[in-house]
Amino acid sequence: SSSSSSSPRERRRRHPQSVTVVVMFASSFACAPASVRAPTRRSHKAHKMMTMATSSSSSSSSSRAQDAQDAANAPSSVGFNRRQALTAIGAAASTFVRAPAAFASSAVEATQASYFAATSKAAAPERWYPYWWALPLAPYGSKTTAVAEAVPGEVWTFDQLQGLLDVLVNVRMTVARLEGGGLWVHNPVAPTPELVKEMRALEAKYGKVKHIVVGSAAIEHKIYSGPFSKAFPNADVWLPPKNWTFPVDVPLESYVPFYPEGSPKTLPETSLNGEPNVPWANEIEHAVLQVGGSSLRNFKDPWFVDTAFYLKRTKTVVLTDVMEKVSQQAPPVCQINPQPLLVRAMDEPDKVPANTSQARSDGWGKTVLFGLLFNPAAVEFKFSGNLGKDLLDGFVWDPSWREDFDALVARPMFVPPILAVLAFPRRRDEVKRWSNIVTSWDFESIIPSHLDGPFAATPEQFTAAIDFALMSTPYEQFGRNAQPLLDVDALSVDLKSLEVPKPLSPELVTTPAPPVIDIPADVVVSSGSE
Repeated sequence: SSSSSSSPRERRRRHPQSVTVVVMFASSFACAPASVRAPTRRSHKAHKMMTMATSSSSSSSSSRAQDAQDAANAPSSVGFNRRQALTAIGAAASTFVRAPAAFASSAVEATQASYFAATSKAAAPERWYPYWWALPLAPYGSKTTAVAEAVPGEVWTFDQLQGLLDVLVNVRMTVARLEGGGLWVHNPVAPTPELVKEMRALEAKYGKVKHIVVGSAAIEHKIYSGPFSKAFPNADVWLPPKNWTFPVDVPLESYVPFYPEGSPKTLPETSLNGEPNVPWANEIEHAVLQVGGSSLRNFKDPWFVDTAFYLKRTKTVVLTDVMEKVSQQAPPVCQINPQPLLVRAMDEPDKVPANTSQARSDGWGKTVLFGLLFNPAAVEFKFSGNLGKDLLDGFVWDPSWREDFDALVARPMFVPPILAVLAFPRRRDEVKRWSNIVTSWDFESIIPSHLDGPFAATPEQFTAAIDFALMSTPYEQFGRNAQPLLDVDALSVDLKSLEVPKPLSPELVTTPAPPVIDIPADVVVSSGSE
């Protein structure tokens, strides 16, 4: 890009918002676990904020205050004062918990208040997860679950929500039936009473949960593995090799110490052609992708880890983040309580649309652009002085956002921007070799851990999507929306926190398939050279 030749200071001056938004997004994940693990002391400000949350007279705020009290009193074997730890989280979150109910003077605040009321523990106790403080992402303790049968009698998906403010996307657990009886679980989500009840129904029909398998280094996919195994104590737990947690290295075994004896185990880097290094080897093959090139891991060890699993009987690939697909309509879990979609659907402050299919689609499109691109080119933030309200509706959207979203929807599948711009360019060869293993499988569908899933896919389409990410420029992939990540990329290289990108080795470049020529039936083709 043109910015690559300018200095870090010039880039920050020209695009200050883009760098700030990405840093804020990363910080939200980085700060929470550290604040929970660190010794805490109730500051005057935190105490005041918690007091205000508890003393609110509204029903919504009261229910949220009770939820926080329940979480504070939840039993745990973790070695720190739960109530003190919650103070730090409460100081950050209480503005968004109490403000809509206490100051619901506008349409957007009223919409937010109705969402908090509908998702409180009092309203839906079966969806409440008491250990939400371990990863305090919205919607906090409320973990509504949407269950779908991906392959009849074979594979099921369990979607919940996670995000920041009202930018909520689905996070997915996948469950597969094993031939000899029992269940194989990929990337467990929060084990709420609602989810556990659904799992018990599957166990009654297909056998007990035998294996709980995490394929990613990202904390949002690993954090529930311990609590989930507590609900299914006879299952073994498997984590990726070189167990490290992105973006903060949290020692999961001590942070959430619920693992059964003998777990967690370590996934081998591959299990192919029935190699007996995992108990499910005859039914499910896998290959681990490890991407280095960051100072987070001394440039050598991987800072991004994902694993592709091939369910041979159903010809299904299950993975976490490497490949995504998105549709015009939000996944069902987002539409159970659709208020966040309506808030995001607004084109300008305080104009909340009616709850229609089109409004939910608009809200989903803008949610996806925020979630994937962090600072979409079509949006401008307007600060009015009321930060709590501005973070809900201080966004003015240019109509061109629809073209950006439609361009993503039109793709059969795509590598998410943060991987295509920041991660994969450092290790193109490793990504391509891993992709070659995946495309050696005869799969017909993919189930990722976010957005659409399952979706129809072929090895040829997977190859095309990986090659597009590795061989094309960020602007060719994401247009003007690539600029914020390009700014972060250039700044990271200047600061020597990311390696300079490396080209794909020539021997790994995919050879284009010969064109298919339709020859009329009455044409005789000579066997000669002509």
